[in-house]
Amino acid sequence: MAIDRRDKNKVVLGMSGGTDSSVTAMLLKEKGYEVIGVSLWFWNSPNEHPDKNQLPDFIVDAQELAKKLSIEYHVIDARNEFKDVVIGQFLKEYLNGRTPSPCIHCNPQLKWRLLLDKADQLGANYIATGHYIQIIEEEKTYYIHKGNDPAKDQSYFLWNLNQEILSRTLTPLGSFTKTEVREMAMRFGHKKVASKKESMGICFLDGMDYRDFFKKEIADVDEKIGKGKIVDPDGNELGWHEGYPYYTIGQKRGLELKEKTGLMVSRIDPENNTLVLEPREKLNKKEFKVSEFYLNNSEDINEPEITTVVRGLGLNPEGFSNLTILNDNEMKIELEHAAWAVAPGQPVAFYVGNKLIGGGFAE
Repeated sequence: MAIDRRDKNKVVLGMSGGTDSSVTAMLLKEKGYEVIGVSLWFWNSPNEHPDKNQLPDFIVDAQELAKKLSIEYHVIDARNEFKDVVIGQFLKEYLNGRTPSPCIHCNPQLKWRLLLDKADQLGANYIATGHYIQIIEEEKTYYIHKGNDPAKDQSYFLWNLNQEILSRTLTPLGSFTKTEVREMAMRFGHKKVASKKESMGICFLDGMDYRDFFKKEIADVDEKIGKGKIVDPDGNELGWHEGYPYYTIGQKRGLELKEKTGLMVSRIDPENNTLVLEPREKLNKKEFKVSEFYLNNSEDINEPEITTVVRGLGLNPEGFSNLTILNDNEMKIELEHAAWAVAPGQPVAFYVGNKLIGGGFAE
């Protein structure tokens, strides 16, 4: 029988230099943990330093805080792996006419895995993050629950974290609101940390429109794909578009139409570089499939009051859902009330109350 040599008092904390992970470090120290800070270097911001080997600002900030808190600190340079795994998947999905969510792939494949690997290397039993979620064990199964701040809930992007990850992750901020976290930073005497701006959107886009990023990463994409047709469901030509990767389901801007129709993208045909347009109400779906689904416990699909979330904190279908496993890869979702503009590749998460039970990718 293998001996577990991990120290239950030692925790590896993912540090981004922002308010949330910084306050998490302070809370863990206050609770008596030996905290080891780790920053994951995934990308170089073009808005910061021309020298690609110069540490980005967020790492410099995390370094400074670790020094002030007298905690051990490490940087993991995962830029190459991030480009291959996350950005590569992001570009591939758009080329397949889908709408990707890179965080869903990054979390289990890179972010949490790298933190766990570092924890094992350093003999730490736990990892920790500044996410506004709570992890609760129920009958030997660990579940993510929404945090106490509804405006900061991040559980939607975490449905594919497995049991090993959840059983070893601490998330102290789940019990607090963002306002309370900023107040704690002030109480701990870290005014700079308390006033940090929120990081929004996809990290590697750095405020750039994804279309511009796409062109930058695939320099000849416009020559390879070019303009394509816009049609209605019967195949009647309505106009032209700039290339199918620049559109998503529900979009109506950026279309060159012969005349105004009020129609919007309902289907993307990458093989023929064609967009199909329909009226808004035709984009409502009460039934669809998800692939690559993950469930904390397969018995959870029998729960009577499952709600389905298809767009984070945005517009979501009301009422309950029925989930049916079709095979090892696919699941059928039947909604009480329709969801609007469900896009292939989009993450879909399932809840019972505030408890996250799993998710998949819309098909």
